[in-house]
Amino acid sequence: MLKPLVKGRGRVRAEVVKITSPVSLLGDLDPEAGKLAGVDVVGKIAALPYVKGSTVGPYVLWGAARRGKAPLAIVAQKPDLMLISACVLAGIPLFQGVLEEGCVNIDLETGAYDKC
Repeated sequence: MLKPLVKGRGRVRAEVVKITSPVSLLGDLDPEAGKLAGVDVVGKIAALPYVKGSTVGPYVLWGAARRGKAPLAIVAQKPDLMLISACVLAGIPLFQGVLEEGCVNIDLETGAYDKC
């Protein structure tokens, strides 16, 4: 089970995409294409170690969400206040933990999940 930090609603089936290195929401997220570190995250769960960088990052994630180009949820091994703020601003569920690539059925409120 994942630890919910920014809760969502409902249970969904989604693909998990794993990003293996830390990312900057300002430099690594393309809010128009929906790519994070070159990986398509639109409608998917982005699993990453942690974010780094600028206080502008939350606004970049918000811009992606506004365009419909954001991940469905984010799972971070080491979430920080910047990532929490970004997810609250963008309305994106955030969980602490580790997920492997593949399909999962996840409860966006509790963080309970199982493989598809």
